[in-house]
Formats: sequence, structure tokens, C-alpha cells
Amino acid sequence: MDHLRIGYIAIKIDINDSVFFRQFIEGHPGVAVKDAHTLVNALRAKKSTAEIALLRRAAEISSEGHRAAMLAPLPQHEYEIQAVLEYNFMRLGGRRPAYGSIVGSGQNGTQLHYMKDRGVTKPGDLIVIDAAAEYEGYAADITRTIPVSGTFTPEQRKMYQLVRDAQAAAERNSKPGKSAQAAQDSSVAVRLRGLAALGLVESEDATFDPPWQASCDRTPAACKQGMFWMIHGISHGLGLAVHDPAQFSTGDRVFKPGDVFTIEPGVYVSTRMLDALPDTPKNRAFVAKVKATVARYENTGVRIEDDYVVTETGLDRISTAPREIAEIEALMKRRARAIVP
Repeated sequence: MDHLRIGYIAIKIDINDSVFFRQFIEGHPGVAVKDAHTLVNALRAKKSTAEIALLRRAAEISSEGHRAAMLAPLPQHEYEIQAVLEYNFMRLGGRRPAYGSIVGSGQNGTQLHYMKDRGVTKPGDLIVIDAAAEYEGYAADITRTIPVSGTFTPEQRKMYQLVRDAQAAAERNSKPGKSAQAAQDSSVAVRLRGLAALGLVESEDATFDPPWQASCDRTPAACKQGMFWMIHGISHGLGLAVHDPAQFSTGDRVFKPGDVFTIEPGVYVSTRMLDALPDTPKNRAFVAKVKATVARYENTGVRIEDDYVVTETGLDRISTAPREIAEIEALMKRRARAIVP
């Protein structure tokens, strides 16, 4: 072994290993050590046939968990829905939840990464359920928004359909060779029009002074009033991690066969968010115009998230839990009666 000469080693360095590698480099000056994140991420970005099969199964298991949640007896607490989801993930062969299950009812459904899952569920509220299974190391990621009572109110129906239409627009633009930015932009455009029609913004192009750091001159879209109710992007890759590399995230940023990813537009509305705005003339005019409408949609959070595979010929949705309003209401009408101790 003394005669073995190693001239180059490519290593994916974890931050927790930095001390070890620093010592290794100091002790082996003839060895070139380079960070292999770029190489490994490129390998992970395009999923193989075997990986796609595992991701499909993860999505199937996760979809069944969401169906079971829709069929569960009228819940009194968020954790009852969490229990149904995670029981079914395990029952069907999932190793574990792919991430901390998010079950947020009413006000809690307007918080992006709410994971306490301890709140009370009240008829009249929506429940945002972001939960999925890990299967043999591969993660799904699905969100459904359902009414506690089993029936959407008129306002909830309008908001839900707006988000669903935004998801459909992104789907149409998520095909081989299409730009990931076009998918994002089409989803935003649908929501901007819808929010203007509902009276939650002054107009599609109206701007505000954000409560976060933003350059409205360089990125004017970030300062449109509608972005205040959207909060997050619509997509990320799936694989060994719930946020995995994808081919469309680098290079020419177009979708390619072997991409596996989510489409997850959302809208979240509450008067508390208006209270967080900086006190500026522009924001005062914005609040005055929309406050009454915001009150009608108070604590309405809607997110719809599905999982997809880009094939040679198009786009294949691999998560199959009901997502249309009529489908959800029809399934929830079949719910079992609650068992009263």
C-alpha cells in the first residue's frame, strides 16, 4: 500500500465532516480533494427507470393516505387526521413519513410549515394537509386542502378553484423542452387575475411595499400585491430527499425526461398578514381597498400539490388523490360516523 499513489479524489463533503477533511488534506498534501456536490447533484437530477418506479410507489401510498384522511370521521383535532395519514403510510409499506406531516386547520392552514398538528378543527374551516410517505428511501410530497365539514363554502370554492386553475396552467407548461420559468409564470398569472377578480388586490399589476427585503426596481414582479398572498414558489425536485435536485433547476432550466418534481401553487389569506405590512402610503391604500374582502376570506389557506414525471412524450401525474372540488366532496360524503367514547 505504500506504493499506491492517489492523485485525485472527488468527495461530496458534508459540513459535519469539514474538520476530518481539513485534517486529511493537511496530512496528505499530494492528494487533491474537490467538492463533488455538482457532480452528485447532476447524477441525482435525472431519475432512472428503477428510481421512478420507487417514486411512483411512494406517490401511490401517499395518495391512499390522503383518501383515507378524506374518509375519516369528522375530526375534532388536527392530530386525528395526522394519525390517519401516517397509519396508512405505514400500513401500505411506507418506511416513514417523508417529512413532518403538516395538518393545519383554519388559521394554522395559512402558515407554510406549521407542524404542531395539535389545533382544534371546526366545521366551516379548511384543513391544509401536506403529508406523504417515504418508500425504500424515496420521498413523495402531496398536499390537499379539504373542508372540515365535507363541503366547501362559496368563498372557499372560489379560492380553491383559483389555485387548481393555477396548477393546471403550470401543468400545461411542464413538458419536455419547456421552460421551468414559464410554468412558474403561468401559475402566477392565473392567480394574479383571480385575486384581482375576487377583490383581494387592487389590480393584477398593482404593487405594494413588502414587509421583506426586495428590490422593486430590479424585480418588479416581487412587489405586486398578489405576491403577498402567494408566498412561495410552485416546484421542487423529488427523489432521495423531499427537495431533490432536478434537471430543470440548472443549465438551460428546461424540463427533460427523467425529471420528477412537484407542482404546488398556493394562496393564503388572513387579516394578520395585513397587520404585518409596513405603514406606507401605498400600503395604506392597499389595505383600505381590500380589508373588507380579506375579512370574508379570513384564515383561508389553499395549497394543492401533486407529483409528476417528465417522460419522452409529456407529463405524467403520479399522485392520484382526489383534487377536484366535486371529487373531494363526493368522497367526504362517504365518511364514517365518529366513534364517541
